[in-house]
Amino acid sequence: MHIAKGLHKLQIEDFDTEEICVKEIEHIFGTGKNKYMSANGSLVRSASALAFKTLTYSSKESSLVFAENTITNHMTKTQLDYLLQTGIITKKKSLALSPQKNIPYMFVHKTIQEFLASMHIAINQMDIEDNLNAIQSVYCAGKSILDIGQLFIFTCGMCAPVAERMSKHMMDVLTSDMERKLLSISDQEINLFFTPHLAQRILLRGFIERLANKQPCLQLTLSHIASDDFRSQTEIDALNTLIDMNISDITSMDAQFGYKSQQKALNRVQEIISQSRESLSYLQLVNTGQLDLHGLKLKCLSCRGDSVLSNLDCTYMRSCSINYPTPLSEERILQSMSFTGKNITHLQLGYVKSIDRLCAALPNLTSLHTLILYRTNLAVTLLYYLPESIRKVVYQFIVISAQDVKSMVEWSKSRNACVRYVLLGCYIPANETDTCEWMKQQDGIDITQCEFKENALCKENYQISISWSTILSK
Repeated sequence: MHIAKGLHKLQIEDFDTEEICVKEIEHIFGTGKNKYMSANGSLVRSASALAFKTLTYSSKESSLVFAENTITNHMTKTQLDYLLQTGIITKKKSLALSPQKNIPYMFVHKTIQEFLASMHIAINQMDIEDNLNAIQSVYCAGKSILDIGQLFIFTCGMCAPVAERMSKHMMDVLTSDMERKLLSISDQEINLFFTPHLAQRILLRGFIERLANKQPCLQLTLSHIASDDFRSQTEIDALNTLIDMNISDITSMDAQFGYKSQQKALNRVQEIISQSRESLSYLQLVNTGQLDLHGLKLKCLSCRGDSVLSNLDCTYMRSCSINYPTPLSEERILQSMSFTGKNITHLQLGYVKSIDRLCAALPNLTSLHTLILYRTNLAVTLLYYLPESIRKVVYQFIVISAQDVKSMVEWSKSRNACVRYVLLGCYIPANETDTCEWMKQQDGIDITQCEFKENALCKENYQISISWSTILSK
């Protein structure tokens, strides 16, 4: 329509006389209302092919900005001139390496490019496999998979078979990405549930887009779900429908609720857990009440607030995070770790009170690589219960003394392996700020940070941020 109106405004006669009505996507425009497509079908097809081809370039920069010869591979120069005059494609002289040549071109907006690329998919349904392969080969990593979000949403409205397979691809990529981060020591501190949360929003928008076009319901794959109190009723209905479609194959669930959430929503979480016991590997819970985890083989658990867990098995777990736990939940989780936590490599604890139980559990975590403690006291005491596998210890926002720091340094030097130690935003008495000078005089440690700053809330304490690692003797 934009093309046709632009040509009319420029007083250019319809130049495309071939009888192409693009019947494959006629329903989008409505019966009898596709005169613009009919009159300009060849140009639309060429523009759509260009949009799809450039959007699936391996280089992100080349997918947005491209040379004239790229365009003329898909259309004539006359067609390019018409697209330039209507504003669908624009020259970007400011990006040219030379003002006289190699002037790059762009679609007027990426959304236009994505819409046309989706049209290309819908028009060429005989080439579904080739088009899917092109998408999957470029958008195949956790960092890039969200970039096809708008393309996916448009495709939901135009071409159901491709949209359904794109959803499966997106979920497969997310699963692989979460597994990679879980096995990577450095990436485990990244929020594993952030990208799946964004991906679900894309799938919901695509699903709703399809229904808004009064088309049959899409059978989308949704194996990574996020459930919370902050959704419109339309989104809640769409999410529940998709969950019902996939409820026995859920891989990850991020369930976060307020303290006064409806019991119906909390019951839904238990239902999902019960029906996805064979597949559910990643679980994040916030204020979800009483839950029975019997039969789950979790690889990652994050639990915060009023979530009381029973029948937790840590045998397959590699990452665990506990913050603000209830006394009962804290007791059960630590007890389960003591018996089945030997494969946990990354443990984060915040506001834990049962220090005795924690001390009892730590020696049994024989694969533990990283321990992060947040506002948990008796930090020095815990060091002597850590397993030999420990390589990184992080304390955040805890109260320490200069003697505590000295004990930590001596402990780290006593290890037979290189251990990195980080004190981040911890509180130390204002009259003990000579700790850094003492540390600089110590042999066997490499100090990478040592900073003090005044505590605006309490003048008697300073905030200290120190990091060091041990140097093994040759």
